[in-house]
Amino acid sequence: MKLVVEKLSFSYDEDTPLWKDVSLTVETGGIYSILGANGAGKSTLLRCIIGFQQPWSGKVWIEEQGKRYDSYTDAKKFTQLIGYVPQLQQTPYSFTVRDYVVMGRAPHLGLFQKPCKEDYELTDDILQEMGIYDLKNRPINSLSGGQQRQATIARAIVQEPRIIVMDEPTNHLDYGNQQRVMDIIRKLSAKGIAVLLTTHMPNQAIYLGQQTGILHNGTLASGAAEKIITEEALRNLYQMSVHMVYVPEAGRKICIPGKLMEHD
Repeated sequence: MKLVVEKLSFSYDEDTPLWKDVSLTVETGGIYSILGANGAGKSTLLRCIIGFQQPWSGKVWIEEQGKRYDSYTDAKKFTQLIGYVPQLQQTPYSFTVRDYVVMGRAPHLGLFQKPCKEDYELTDDILQEMGIYDLKNRPINSLSGGQQRQATIARAIVQEPRIIVMDEPTNHLDYGNQQRVMDIIRKLSAKGIAVLLTTHMPNQAIYLGQQTGILHNGTLASGAAEKIITEEALRNLYQMSVHMVYVPEAGRKICIPGKLMEHD
């Protein structure tokens, strides 16, 4: 199984592209992290990939067992195969956390079919793994932003997709929960689930490893994380001095900021 994005372009005014000719592939168990500054179009790119927005040009499809599915001609199958964690999730209704998360089973249910015992058992297992089982009977809109974030990720996992697309999955989370989400992403990868995510944190992309893309000036540069995340690339992206330092205790390089670059 793999997710293929081929020469995708998007423009709000049909004149100047926000980004152009974006191509990437995420295969079974793969992790692909996208870095980019504010306004680069990372969220828009993810929404085009999952079919929530229409790209200007290009194609997106999922290949599985010799068949191809896209979000427009094979919407039901595509929805079953791909889960989505948006950057911001509005929850105006007072569903309990458990009922909110079990909604992730919707692509597998009939029009008037209700979740069964097994659906709720799966939901409880995921809530335990996410560390929010004790909140299962709380109204979802009574939780903190970080707790709601964890519930939204749990709902995507409960869907049991082959691919999960996450838009800044650690947004609003404290440091400990950020690391728990990173470890959950690694566990998903180990189970054979492909993960495509955006992040503002270079160290998260370094920790996850595998493939990274840097979205900058309308283009996506892709490669192995350890090769593409360099001081020069991050300096150009964030317009600040950046140092890559090897930390023996972590067993990897980490990114630390230097001074902001001065402009004329």
